Parts: sequence; C-alpha cells; structure tokens
Amino acid sequence: MPGGAARLLGCAAMSLLQRPSPRSKGAAARRAGVSKTRARSAPVNRDLRAQLLRLDRIDSQLRDAWVRTEFKDRTLERKLDTLTTSGIDWLRGVIAEHGWPGHALVGAAAAAAAWRLVQHAECAISFQRRCLTLLRDAAKRGDVPIEQVAYLTDVVRMREGKKQLYGTKFRKVKGQLVPYPIERPDTVDVRREQLNLPPLEVYARRIRRHFLPT
Repeated sequence: MPGGAARLLGCAAMSLLQRPSPRSKGAAARRAGVSKTRARSAPVNRDLRAQLLRLDRIDSQLRDAWVRTEFKDRTLERKLDTLTTSGIDWLRGVIAEHGWPGHALVGAAAAAAAWRLVQHAECAISFQRRCLTLLRDAAKRGDVPIEQVAYLTDVVRMREGKKQLYGTKFRKVKGQLVPYPIERPDTVDVRREQLNLPPLEVYARRIRRHFLPT
C-alpha cells in the first residue's frame, strides 16, 4: 500500500469530487431528495455530526501543514496517524450502534468526513472492507453519493495488492503526478462514468493543478 503522501493525494482529490459535473447534477438531486425524505423521519444525530466534523477539521489542518513540508515532517505525520487511529476506534463504535453514518444520520458534510476518515486510515483491512460494503448499501438507498464508493474501492484494492479500478490515487514519478496502476485502463472512463466521476484526464488535470501549480 502506498504511504502517507499517496493517501494525501487521493484524499485531497476527494474535495475536488465535491464539485459535481453538469452530467451528475440530476443524479445528485435525486439522491438529495431521498436523503431529505429519510431525514424527516429521524433527525440528524448532532453529537455524532459534531464529532465527525471536529475530527475532519483537525485532520485538514494537520494535512495541509504536512503537504507544505512535502510530506517530510515526521512529527506532523505522527500526529495525523494518532488522530486517525483514535478516530477509527471511535467510528467502529458508531458503526456497531448505528450502521454507516450517512446523510440521514449525520448530514452530508459529516458523512463525507466519515468517508475521508476511513480512507486515511491504516487500520485493519477487514474493517475497511466492511465499511466499503456499508458504503455501497448506503449509496444504493441514496444516503451517500455513489462517487464515494469509487474512492474507497481503490483504497481497499491497493491495500490488497491489486490495481485500482477508478484511478483515484496518484503518485509522483519524475516530477509528474500519474495514477497508480489501473486495472483495464482502456475502460477506466466507462467505470468512472458509471459512478458519476469525470473522465480520468479531466480529474488528472485537477489533481495536477492542485498539487503542481505553475
């Protein structure tokens, strides 16, 4: 599995994902409608929401500082690992009691924070596999965006020593950011479109602009 720098590249790309393309706006609106319907039947758990947002805010501050050191600051890396480990331990209990924390339970922003937390983690892969199954189920019922499934799928596959399916994870090679190896790369854009992701080349340009500004 790639190290911390690779995790950062993939996770920073998640924020780019939050800007839906025109093609996916209709699907996003339909998902939002389902989530709103579910939310009316059970109010958002404010305590869980607050904790997820707090973890995400601290993670973002540490991660932004770390990237400015070009991933060389070991103290920041250790702080991130400690934060992620404690966050995952807490999330295990949340999932055991409530299931996956989707939009209906914690709102869209906190649900996205839970999704990022699992991807940052170097926890037991069995837990990440379980989270992927729960995330897929949540996406099917409209409780999270389907795009999130692609990112966690690539995380799990790479930890298993497999090639990624959707090209969400990048690495630096000779000063250039390129995707980690992709399974059947000639059909990657077909798979990406099925999960409401933009073409790989469009996504790659966003990643390069973010991390390699001219």
